[in-house]
Amino acid sequence: MADITLKGKLNLMGTLTFKPGAGGKVKVGAVEALVEVLPSDPPQCSAAPPVILPPPPASPLAPQPTVWIVNSFNKTVKAGTRPIAALGMVMQGASGAPVWPGMLLPSAGNATVTINHVPVNVVNDQAVILPSGGSAAFSASGQT
Repeated sequence: MADITLKGKLNLMGTLTFKPGAGGKVKVGAVEALVEVLPSDPPQCSAAPPVILPPPPASPLAPQPTVWIVNSFNKTVKAGTRPIAALGMVMQGASGAPVWPGMLLPSAGNATVTINHVPVNVVNDQAVILPSGGSAAFSASGQT
């Protein structure tokens, strides 16, 4: 396994593609960088609170606790073919058809490695799901 580990104060700019070896990941320190994925990929978060719409006593329209990063605000720096997340949009709901939008929050786990001066998001960073205000912590990077 050949990981690419980014350390220290580093600001990535321009078009750049990291190509880790077979089974390798792009990491910031010891933590994997989050990447943009498709909603049909395995979820990056499986423990988000459900969006309670319509309000009780009706049951939630889409109670799934699964969340994906579907759009990174960075498109120029990639891990393989997937843009590395440095803020972005997320979606919560059923695999293949999530319905609830959210925003990836600034990284709490990385302050030193940036893309155009925006910190790279890493595993355990969070997003807020807009309709509910609930938070989703990412336990998987989405890198393959």
